[in-house]
Amino acid sequence: MGALTRRSVVFLAAGLLMIAPPQAHGQSSLAVGPEGGITFTPGLRVQTRYRFDDLDDNHDIYIARVRFKGGGNAFDLASYYVELKLDNVGRFDRTVNAQIENAWLNFPVRPELNVRIGLYDAVFSRDALTSDSKLLQIDRSLMKDGLTAVGLADNTVGVLVHGRPLEGKVEYSAGAFDNLAFDGITPVATTREADGVMLMGRLAWNFLDPAPSGGYADYRATYIGQGQRLTVGVSSAMLRNVQQDSVLYHMEGWGADVFLGVGPLSVQAEYARYDSDPPNDGQEQEGDGGYAQAGYLVHPRVELTTRFQQFEPNNTTPGDRQRWTSLGANIYIREHNLKVQTDFTVRS
Repeated sequence: MGALTRRSVVFLAAGLLMIAPPQAHGQSSLAVGPEGGITFTPGLRVQTRYRFDDLDDNHDIYIARVRFKGGGNAFDLASYYVELKLDNVGRFDRTVNAQIENAWLNFPVRPELNVRIGLYDAVFSRDALTSDSKLLQIDRSLMKDGLTAVGLADNTVGVLVHGRPLEGKVEYSAGAFDNLAFDGITPVATTREADGVMLMGRLAWNFLDPAPSGGYADYRATYIGQGQRLTVGVSSAMLRNVQQDSVLYHMEGWGADVFLGVGPLSVQAEYARYDSDPPNDGQEQEGDGGYAQAGYLVHPRVELTTRFQQFEPNNTTPGDRQRWTSLGANIYIREHNLKVQTDFTVRS
């Protein structure tokens, strides 16, 4: 096979339990505060995982994700949400990661105009805006991980204006954020600093079923045969005055995605690209990647899945490109609240 190295990885995730907000099941939440003006609904999610990697012949059983969460309404002025995460408990050769995942307030200024402040998902990439409890396969894409490494995806701190006008047929979101990936010292002891504010926006069109009113970052990679959805989205971001060691540059990114969910079929594809432009002498760095995935319900509770993806963190450096092909199956016991997922992945 020459210089090409292939690895296969088997994933099995089970025990995914989510205590959902009361609105989903008609439950009542706890009312606290003066005259019961603050409501509170707790939540919990746990994912246990088995992993086998033929690179080291290691069989590993560990807790991949734990989420403690709570949210509600404050005096009918704002909704709020707080989430703590604990990842990789007992995983081979990994350090347990514990941190705040979400902490935000959302103010509904008008029916189609909301202002959100705090820590939450940045508005770049449908994959990043999909909860890891509602993915088609066990993990998100390589592309999303690459965007996270440069601060263009995942949770960050900022101010966001968002809404879903035209009865949910259109979605917009735009805001100013801190790029947390460029704060402090990286794991490879490289100093990275972003002196500017990251500007980011997203537009999406829902051609079939509309998106739920007032929602944000509530996508699903499969709706398990419910409804009919065709969504096309575009995203962009810009961050100026980034410094890495002694190099100063500006960074830009853009992406496009499409999702189709009709009957038993779910299809999603996405492409994203980012590049750094040194205003002084220096080598420009570019990264890009994408994926295409599909799921098909062969039974109301059983879904077969596949994904092809590739990502190149810096296409000026030969040999960095990653290509993964995955096959999997999902068993839905209580839809996304309780399910078993399996993946078999070939990496090259």
